[in-house]
Amino acid sequence: MSYPLAVVVPTYNRCDALKQCMEHLEKQTRKDFEVVIVDDGSTDSTETWVSDYLKRTPLSLRYLRQKNSGPARARNFAISVIEAPITLLIGDDIFPAPQFTAFHMKLHEERPEASVVGLGLTVWAEEGQQITSFMRWQDTRGTQFHYEELIAGIQPDWRHFYTSNLSLKTSLLRTFPFDESFPYAAMEDIEAACRIEAQHGLEMVFLPDAVASHLHPMNFLGACRRMEKVGESTAYFDKLWPGKLPRKPNPLAARLSRVLTRIPLMMRIVEAIANQSLKIACPNRLMNFVLGHYHDRGYERYIHQNTNR
Repeated sequence: MSYPLAVVVPTYNRCDALKQCMEHLEKQTRKDFEVVIVDDGSTDSTETWVSDYLKRTPLSLRYLRQKNSGPARARNFAISVIEAPITLLIGDDIFPAPQFTAFHMKLHEERPEASVVGLGLTVWAEEGQQITSFMRWQDTRGTQFHYEELIAGIQPDWRHFYTSNLSLKTSLLRTFPFDESFPYAAMEDIEAACRIEAQHGLEMVFLPDAVASHLHPMNFLGACRRMEKVGESTAYFDKLWPGKLPRKPNPLAARLSRVLTRIPLMMRIVEAIANQSLKIACPNRLMNFVLGHYHDRGYERYIHQNTNR
C-alpha cells in the first residue's frame, strides 16, 4: 500500500525513547502514513524490541538497519527506499502531539511546490526529565534551536532546517541528500538546506501547531562536550560554504581562550564556575564564553587536522 507521507526516524541506542515515539505516532488523528525506522547500528535492545513490535503494531512500519554511520547516512538510506511523496523527519526522542502528521500533511497538500518545507515546533517533554533554565535557553534562543524568534514572527530560513520536526518533498531530498562527510552529527542538516536554497530555492514555513515534545536531558557540562563537536562540524561547513555563516570573534575572549587551552586544569575550573553561575542567571557572559571556547577549540582542531590535506 502506498502512503502520501513517510515518517523517517533514525535511532541509535535509545530503545526506551523509541518505544514512546512509536506510541505517539500510533495516536495520530491522521493515519495515512508509514514509518521508517533506521537503526544506526544500535547495540542495546532496539533490534529485538522492533522485531517483536513489528508483529503487533497498528502502524505501517519498516525497519532498516545499517552499520553505525550517523544520522545523515540513516536519513539518506530511508529516502532511497520510501515511495511516499512527502517525508517527515523526526528523531527517536521526539514525541508528536496527536495532530502532528495532520498539520504537516495539510501544508504540503495546500503548497505542492517542491521548494516548500514545513518546520514544526519542538518543545521539551514535561515528563521523564527535569527541565532547567539552561535547557529552556537552548530550546528557544541558544545553540540548539531558535524557536523564540520564530514564535515572535521572524520568517524561518535555511538556518532553521531542524530535522527533529521537518517535512518536505521526498524528491527534494533525493536530489539534495545529506552530506555524510560531516565529522559529527551536527550541521549536516543546515548544510543540506544551504545547498537546497543555493541550487533550487527554499521556502521555509513555520507550523507552530505541529508540536512535538523532545525527551533529551541536557546539562551544561554535556553541552560543553557537544560544542567541541559542533565546532568541528562548523569548520567543515565553512570549508564548503565560505562566509555563509560569518564569525564574529571577540579578540579579548579569543586571547583568553588560547591561554586556557594551554592550561586544561584552569579551563576545567572556569567551566565548573560557569556551571554554578547558571543557578544565579541563565544565560550569562561566563556561560557564553565557556561554550564559545569549546566551540572554537573544536573549530581550530578541525582546521589544524585538515591543513594541507
